Amino acid sequence: MSEVMLILRREFLERVRTRGFVLGTILFPLFLAAVLILPVMLDDGAEERRFAIVDEAPAGIGERFVQALTAPAPGAETSRYRVEVIAGPLDAVRDELHARIQADELDGYVVLPADVLERNQVQYRAKALGGPSVLREIRSAASQAVQAERLRQVGLELQQVAALIRPVEVDNARITAEGEEGGDAASTFLAAYIIAMAIYTLVAMYGMSVMRSVLEEKTNRIAEVLASSVRPSRLMAGKILGVGSVALFQVLIWAVLIVLLMTQSGAIAARFGVAPDAIRSIGIAPGTAVLLVTYLLLGFFVFASLFAVLGAAVTSEQEAQSLQMVLMLPLFVPLLFMVPLAGDPLGRTAAILGLIPFTAPIAMPIRMAAAPIPSVQIAASLALLALALAVCVWIGGKIYRIGILSTGKRATLKDLAEWIRVA
Repeated sequence: MSEVMLILRREFLERVRTRGFVLGTILFPLFLAAVLILPVMLDDGAEERRFAIVDEAPAGIGERFVQALTAPAPGAETSRYRVEVIAGPLDAVRDELHARIQADELDGYVVLPADVLERNQVQYRAKALGGPSVLREIRSAASQAVQAERLRQVGLELQQVAALIRPVEVDNARITAEGEEGGDAASTFLAAYIIAMAIYTLVAMYGMSVMRSVLEEKTNRIAEVLASSVRPSRLMAGKILGVGSVALFQVLIWAVLIVLLMTQSGAIAARFGVAPDAIRSIGIAPGTAVLLVTYLLLGFFVFASLFAVLGAAVTSEQEAQSLQMVLMLPLFVPLLFMVPLAGDPLGRTAAILGLIPFTAPIAMPIRMAAAPIPSVQIAASLALLALALAVCVWIGGKIYRIGILSTGKRATLKDLAEWIRVA
């Protein structure tokens, strides 16, 4: 056991002292935050816009359009649009407007034509084609103004019609042992997606790290030196445990960062105009967190043992790369079933994927993020995963024991079967 601990310590320190580990630990949360936050910060409609409105439309439409366009967005105190209304016709002011746009005095102009009720179209002109946010808000404001005028002409008010056709909301809640528990489906799916991608990234990244380490020691004949003083099975165990401890250490760092971030959920929500409860609802209960880490570690050890065997069985990096995707396929399957797993976590498909040892490390965390899973299913899933780990370590240890010292010849399936038999 002391030999295993020495190898574990060496593998751990060798990796946490690298720039790659430090950068990965810092950059992954930053990348995840950027994916979620940058689209909001870079939204083309967030900055102030200066527009001219060329009003040729029937009386009342232009006024309603300006009122709808300049209304502050939800959560904002002021409008992002500064507008000036110019009476038509467009031909008389077009050259002047183009000159003002070229001089950056205006960002663009909108034309409300005289036949807007019949053509059902307005015009937008600017230096660049309008972005999705700007076009969406112009379209919405124009639609409100035109619809209100059409309804007025038949003796109806827009507010009356809106009240009659307003959509029915769904009060969404799940039943737990404590009663009913409300929640937001989008937040649930987001949490499931983040958890799944984090586990997939960690297992894939550190599993392949084990494979590369084994292959490097094999090709450089370092394994022969180590095998003379350490039993190959203990060498494999120390290597896998060492890399696994690095993965767990990185998860703990990320968990601390997430906890610190959640303490500022109110400020973050205010900054991006989101309800604070929408951010807090992504939180994970302590018991669920323990299960997530358990699935992460068991899944890592299963795949790390397979990657270690792959590293011991192949003779080159190119050969390993061509085969590693075969090992990665079971991990990728739950990502393909992300929608049914998060949308129907108690369904048959979700239950089957949660019981298969090679898909459970990702499938079960997705299910647990979406709904309380029966304890029997969790226990059965963990038991099958632990059994698969024992089988992979037992068979993998036999192959590793011979494969780590075999060089110059590509191992066939017949060779692997022979190694398992004689080891």
